Amino acid sequence: MISIIKDKIQCLIFIFFLIGCAPISDPNLFFTEQIPSTGILETKPQNYPAGFAVDFETDSIVSLDEYPDFEYDLKMLAWRIMDEKTGAYGGRPVIFLWGDQSTQRNAKALNVSEYAGIGLGAEGFVEFREVTLAMQSALQADGVFPINPDNEEQYPWKDGYILIEEEELTDAYSVLVIGDKGVRLPEKSSPVWLICTADGNLFKWQHIERQGGGHVPIRWYRFKGYEIN
Repeated sequence: MISIIKDKIQCLIFIFFLIGCAPISDPNLFFTEQIPSTGILETKPQNYPAGFAVDFETDSIVSLDEYPDFEYDLKMLAWRIMDEKTGAYGGRPVIFLWGDQSTQRNAKALNVSEYAGIGLGAEGFVEFREVTLAMQSALQADGVFPINPDNEEQYPWKDGYILIEEEELTDAYSVLVIGDKGVRLPEKSSPVWLICTADGNLFKWQHIERQGGGHVPIRWYRFKGYEIN
């Protein structure tokens, strides 16, 4: 009798062990270990007119003025504009993803703080631990940006500023998934973004804040999926 009870206990322990170690079978979920990468994007337009870019896959951040052919996942820059209509002038920061809706390969993004009620700031970044198939379906690539500020015939320069109406530039930013959304927010108000790179890998990313001199700290982390048996 004691032997039978002992065998049953061992069987229950074995079953419990199997359940506890079984791979997650829900294909909707991906998890992170919560050790983010961090870096600085430089956006001072006088020094870095082409901006800075990050490759999440390799944890690389470079100046696009120095490496114009760098295949980034996300880039940030600022244009110095002068609106002769309103008199407004100064730097206008913006974020682009790799490619757009017209290209075969592109990166996509989703504001998960807005889409799924994920918190803001550092707490929200840690809170975002799983990605659903619905989130992946909601990812979007940038629209085709309608302005080329390098076309000096259309947008002439004056004293180092691009002559363009601020409203026109703001409207152009609206076709971008991230664009200028959140770039002026302090860390505590910054949303968390889900980004799918052109290579198909999922990352969470956050623009932390803007500091003096155009220094922009960011954080990101790759979601690691479980293989479904």
